[in-house]
Amino acid sequence: MIFALLCMAEQALAWKPIFVGHRGCYRGVENTAEAFRLGVDEYGYTGLECDVRVTKDGHFVISHDETTNRLGGNLTVANATLAELQAETYTQTRGGITYTGTICTMEEYLDICVEKNAFPVIELKWATGLNNSDMSNFPRLAALITEKGLADKVVILTSMQKSVEYVSKNYPQFQCQWLCAANWASNEGWCRAFKANPSIQAGYFDIETVNTFRRYGLKVAVWTVDSEANYKKYGNMGVYMMTCNYLRPEQMQELDSIDWSNVGNTPDPLPLKCDTIYSFSQYKGNLPENFPHRNAKNSAYNTAMQTALVDGLLYTNDCKTHTMLAFGPHGQVDSKFNGTNGTGICTDDAGNLIVRADSMTTTPSRLVIYPKGSTTATEVDFSLLHNGQTYFISASGDVMSQAGGYVYFLSKGQTRANVVKISAGTFAGTTASESLSATGMNTSLIVPLNNDPNHFIYQVRTSGIYRYEQGDSGVYITGNSGTYPPARNTSVGSMQFSLAGHTLFVHPSSNNYNGGFTIKDLTSDQIDVLNVGDFGNGGLASNLSTGSFYHIEPIDDNHCYLYAYTMGNGYAKYLLYVGEPLPSELLGDVNADGEVNVSDVTALVNKILGSADFSDADCDINADAEINVTDVTALVNLILN
Repeated sequence: MIFALLCMAEQALAWKPIFVGHRGCYRGVENTAEAFRLGVDEYGYTGLECDVRVTKDGHFVISHDETTNRLGGNLTVANATLAELQAETYTQTRGGITYTGTICTMEEYLDICVEKNAFPVIELKWATGLNNSDMSNFPRLAALITEKGLADKVVILTSMQKSVEYVSKNYPQFQCQWLCAANWASNEGWCRAFKANPSIQAGYFDIETVNTFRRYGLKVAVWTVDSEANYKKYGNMGVYMMTCNYLRPEQMQELDSIDWSNVGNTPDPLPLKCDTIYSFSQYKGNLPENFPHRNAKNSAYNTAMQTALVDGLLYTNDCKTHTMLAFGPHGQVDSKFNGTNGTGICTDDAGNLIVRADSMTTTPSRLVIYPKGSTTATEVDFSLLHNGQTYFISASGDVMSQAGGYVYFLSKGQTRANVVKISAGTFAGTTASESLSATGMNTSLIVPLNNDPNHFIYQVRTSGIYRYEQGDSGVYITGNSGTYPPARNTSVGSMQFSLAGHTLFVHPSSNNYNGGFTIKDLTSDQIDVLNVGDFGNGGLASNLSTGSFYHIEPIDDNHCYLYAYTMGNGYAKYLLYVGEPLPSELLGDVNADGEVNVSDVTALVNKILGSADFSDADCDINADAEINVTDVTALVNLILN
């Protein structure tokens, strides 16, 4: 039946995958009769997923955990009788509502599936007679499924491969799914051999994965999907089944059919290389004095969060002291701009510096603009359509030209981005996006694309990174978070850029708020092509912004600079390239041998004495336009750091 539904969907111009309620649904105590009934009645799920275990006296019951402790009981399922389990009352609060319930037996669950015309998805947990080493209880379970008339509808789901093999060999009338994550990649042949459709955790596969299994005659399911954005993302990969907690199928738009003939022509990932030009970090112990830090004991600047790149220097505004700070290859330098009482700071595509000047108000209303090449400020008053506190801003276009540019806001508590147009340094109106998949926080960030207010990337710190294209089109980079690269962590910050004909995307990874990042190749199915470790380990205690901020400075088709800044932990400049690096791009590499060491000091001294001819640009270590003994001092300090 399930395959027939899918075949009909594949042949249609528009379709939806099959929706399965995870442990019933997000109403009632999980895995209870109430949750299963509401999964169909309230959410409209076609299938109902459960977890089966075996009691001490041999009954099949529905329980995810080995014990009932999490739901308020105090029994171990395998050591308790059915009567003992049925005497317990379970409690669970979901969506702000507290529910009570009792354990559900397999018979009750299957009867509900028949009553509601839903197909059962039965996950085998490691239980007595239902495990990799012993499947002696499965024939009784299979007989019960058959007795209820569900043999042609049931899906047997488990992560235990030997159990899948047993069911596949002995009960070919049952459909099998293998529960997996990244380990699907090393088990394609096994899935094919045992006709096991992979049920893969969200975030661990792409459309190429689906197409590979499709060629084997297998279908990919995904768990768990609970946002419209993820529905679109994985639906547009061609998954046939989605397990959900509270996604409502009737609210999901139909998806366009996939032209599988165009899938599989993905370019190889970019062979990206990275050289560190300079780096200041907590780990190295070379942070400039008073480098912004959340703790006043570490720095006088506790609110300098976001950065902007101007003429190769990173600028950040400390709103508490109204101080503009600047950092470069030799640490902190004098800033040529006045500070404000705002936190957001950015540049537009033309290089105009834009700073918030309205404190941390919930009604953003004033910007200060320093035109490219000028230190004279222009004040612009504006208004938003959807107000709320927001620390960060971004911009595109040229706000000082007649054609104008845009400044982007996603405020706390709002689901619509606001785009402020500024033309010739004057406020020209505000527009709003359609509803977004995530609600804004004060640490939300928008990444403009091609100076088009209808196309951008937006990030809500704890919710993920999304693409907006005249409407919300789904998760752009996985919304899942973790602390191991290349998974996105919960730090805010990201940037899209192009190099060697590929579209790349940089986002924070590694430990939260400490500055590590990953670059993914979006042209090659989001494969990660570079991981860079943390600046430090200060975490939230050092980084009020909860973010890391990135800036790209193009050089040519195959080379660019990436600047990175993480409050309290460090900042750096990197050369990203394909092929050969630029000559002497390593700061201090006077003799261009690819290393910075004492031989460069000798080379610099010889340059000053006139006995050697090295590049002036490579020898001006302190960037003061002169080559003298102060450059030797700067180079020695650089080597020591």
